[in-house]
Order: sequence, then structure tokens, then C-alpha cells
Amino acid sequence: MPLSECTRACASLARILTIIDSTSNQCYVVGGFVRDSVLGREPQDIDIVVPGDAFALAERIAQELGASFVPLDQQRGIARVVYSPQQRAQAGMDGEAAQALVIDLSRREGSVEDDLARRDFTIDAMAVPVAAVMSCLSGRGITGEAIIPHVLDTMGGLRDLEDGIIRACTPDAFDDDPGRLIRAVRLSRELGFTVEPHTESLIRERAHLASTVAAERTREELLKLLSMANAADGVRHLDRLGLLTSVIPELESCRDVEQPTVHFWDVLEHSFQTITTYEFLTGQADWRYGNEEMLEFLPLDPACRAYLAAAVSQDSTRDALIKLTCLLHDIAKPQTKSIDDAGRARFLGHPKEGAVLAGDILKRLRFSGQEIAFVETLVTHHLRPSQMSDEGMPSSRAVYRFFRDTGNVGIAVLFFAMADYLACRGPLFTMAEWRLTCQLTDFILREQERQENMVAPSQLIDGHELMRALELEPGRTVGILLEAIKEAHAAGLIHSKAEALQLARRTIESEHSTVRTSK
Repeated sequence: MPLSECTRACASLARILTIIDSTSNQCYVVGGFVRDSVLGREPQDIDIVVPGDAFALAERIAQELGASFVPLDQQRGIARVVYSPQQRAQAGMDGEAAQALVIDLSRREGSVEDDLARRDFTIDAMAVPVAAVMSCLSGRGITGEAIIPHVLDTMGGLRDLEDGIIRACTPDAFDDDPGRLIRAVRLSRELGFTVEPHTESLIRERAHLASTVAAERTREELLKLLSMANAADGVRHLDRLGLLTSVIPELESCRDVEQPTVHFWDVLEHSFQTITTYEFLTGQADWRYGNEEMLEFLPLDPACRAYLAAAVSQDSTRDALIKLTCLLHDIAKPQTKSIDDAGRARFLGHPKEGAVLAGDILKRLRFSGQEIAFVETLVTHHLRPSQMSDEGMPSSRAVYRFFRDTGNVGIAVLFFAMADYLACRGPLFTMAEWRLTCQLTDFILREQERQENMVAPSQLIDGHELMRALELEPGRTVGILLEAIKEAHAAGLIHSKAEALQLARRTIESEHSTVRTSK
């Protein structure tokens, strides 16, 4: 729950905490809420441990407030209360809140000190009595200054927060829950902290356990990591610790696979570099070979930025999925590698085979169908922008067919292709080549806009008119003719219904189609 929400959520949160505190004075707010409050960051989660039946308490809260009850883990006694803005408004609380208030309650085993010792990292192993949080809410609000005097810190979390360190609570922390392995890296990137050396050693030793983590949790952590700026550094950190190839073992075969001289790096390093160059082009990271002059040629207007930032699912954006594609786009190069007569490496068919392999990886990691389709389309067509013309700018037909085949992923393909070019050439790129790459992207975007403005508002002929005029029966032929008419219209080759019919007749004659008519 962002701090900006705290004021709007005071009534709801205070009411929930009052119900919780009435059951016992041994209930504590723990974990990320305490950590982020101390740091002055926006808390995203409210986790509360209670000495009794968390399930029964969550059900009571939901019933009394008209909120939603979500059972998370009955065996371990973990339940969730979700109080939506609409529910809060109906109850006369927090009427202008924009986000749901989400509180997780879990049954505490043993003392609160025992509970904290079983947590993942010291900075998450701090607790504040519920009554103290209520006091802060009724005073100056949830701030670090207000919270710190009430913090129960048995594991040294406050010291590690001050020092900017991620430290495992116990040597068994990762054996107890391997999901903490990737989370350590993600937290270090999110907070700008350093994973302390002994904890890093524990992670390297237990890295193989990352493959045993529930796929949904791994997906969530990867998407959080990729959603950050400088995500390439986080991915490299995963690789150094052995975590990246534990969860995506297919990447190991890409390591040290040499490429033709047009490439500066091997396949795996090129994949890492592509994340960096994409982030450089979108203003999320620096690139050691990049400069401001390069960005001046980039056709990245506000509409394109909004497109890249748009959500694909509840958890992912196009931006995060493009970074994931940067990592996976050449995944099939090892299996498609061959050496031609001149001794040069070739990777024939790697985009199509790579799309299949990337899709299999994402299915295994429980990505949604929409997310998988987005990445598969990107991988399949990632070389296409550079192949749309032998020299000069592509034809109107080529642009039309590109967007016909890529759909709403087309713009992502264009920006990915620019990043791929830079990651291919590395320090060998030239400004002349880069300017041509940007001009190509700009031309394709402008041509697409022209075609949309011309074709979308004015369909020259529909299927019924076409069947009547040419005495055709419904079927595949009608669809083929309509597509040919649309393409020619977009290319500016025809402009009227009469010309559309002439094209349809010529198409039938040239293809020598056997067309059934109504006669």
C-alpha cells in the first residue's frame, strides 16, 4: 500500500487493526511493511502474525467490513483480506482510495522472536505491535521516525537497513524456502543493497534448488526484476550466482557459442547486452558504448513510450516482456548452428525454432497465453525489420505485411530490432549504420500510420459485395481476395470499389483458381 494511500486508508486500516488487536495484544505487523516504513519507501504489503487462528480472524474481518476473504494456505494458517476501493466507499470509508487494501494474516508458531528467526532476511525480520501501528495512524502517520521506537529487532535488521545489506537470517534460510534465492537478488536490486558475502556463498551453494521453486513464484520474481531499470545487471547477478541457468537451463548451451564476425559477443553475452541496449534506448540504463547523440536519432515519441509501458497482463508490461525476449531471442542458436563452406557460422531457422523453445520455457514458468504469444511473435520476427528491403526503405506492401503478421507486437519488434543491432555490433557499430537503422524504424512507423489513416476509415468493398459482384460462394477464396484488396489499398495502388473488383478478377485469373460460383 503506497504511503500516498495511507491517509486515504486510515479509516479502513485502523478498523481492521482494531479488530485484530481486540483478539490479542500479541499480534504484530511484520516484514516488508516495517522495512519499507523505516526506509521511507511505499509499503506494498501488510503482513500480520497472530497467535491464534488466522483463518477465523480473516473471515471475521471480511464479514464485519464487507471485504473479501481469500484463503491462501489453510495448512500453514495463512489467509488474506482484500478491501477494494468500492467496498470501502460503500462502507463510508476511504471513498477516494484508488487501490485495494490487502492484508495477509498468518498463524504464529511459537514466540514472535521464533517467528522472526525463521524469516528470510534480517531486514524482513522485524516486527511492530499492531497497537503501535494504530498509534502511528492516529498521530503523524506511518513514518520511519514514528515506527522505529516500536520495532522489535532481534536479528539486526535495523543495522543492516542502515548499512544497505541483504543478510540471510540463518544458514538454513534457503533450504527452508528456495524461493528466497531469486528474491535475494531482486530485493538487492530493488533497494540498491548489497548481498553480504556469506549470504552470496549460501546462494551459490543452493542455486540448484531454484529449479524446485513453484513456477508461479519464479515468474513473479523474474517479472519484478525485469520491471526495474538496469534489469540487465540483475540478470547478470542471477547468472553469477548460478540461479539464471537453474531456472532456465536452456541458456547454458548459449554460453561461449561463437558467432560470425558481424557479432562482437558470443550468444549468451549478446543476449545480456541486448537487455542493456534496449534499456539504453528507453532511458532506463546507460550503455558503455552509447552517447546522447545516438538518442537524438531515435524515433521514440510519447505514443511509443506509452505503448511500451502498457500492461500485457496484471503482472507484466510490454517493456518487461521485451527485456525477457532480449534474454531468450537467440535461445535456439546452439541447436541451429552450422558452418558454411567459407568457415562462417550460420544459424538458419533460429528465429522460428527459438520462438517454439521460448514458448516452452514460458509455459513451464506459468506465463499466461497472452504473454507467451507476445514473446513468441517477437522472437519469430526479430530479424524481419532488417530484411524488409535489400536497399533503401521497404515498400508499402512490405510494411503492410509486416504489421499484418506481427499485429500489435509490431512496434515492439521494431524497437527490439534496434537494440539487437547495437548488441550485435557493440563497439564496432558506426553512427552511419545507426542513423540508417533509426531512419528505417521511423519510415516504417510513419508508413504504418499513413496506411491506418487511409485504410481504416474507408473499406473499399466488403465480402457480401464481392460475392455478389463476382458470383462467389462463401469460403476461403473470399478472404484471400479481401486481404489482397486491403493490401493494395494500403500500398496506394487502388482507390475505388471498381479498382478493387478489377484487382479481385485479376487475382482469380492469375492464380487459375477453381472458384465455385452461385450458378
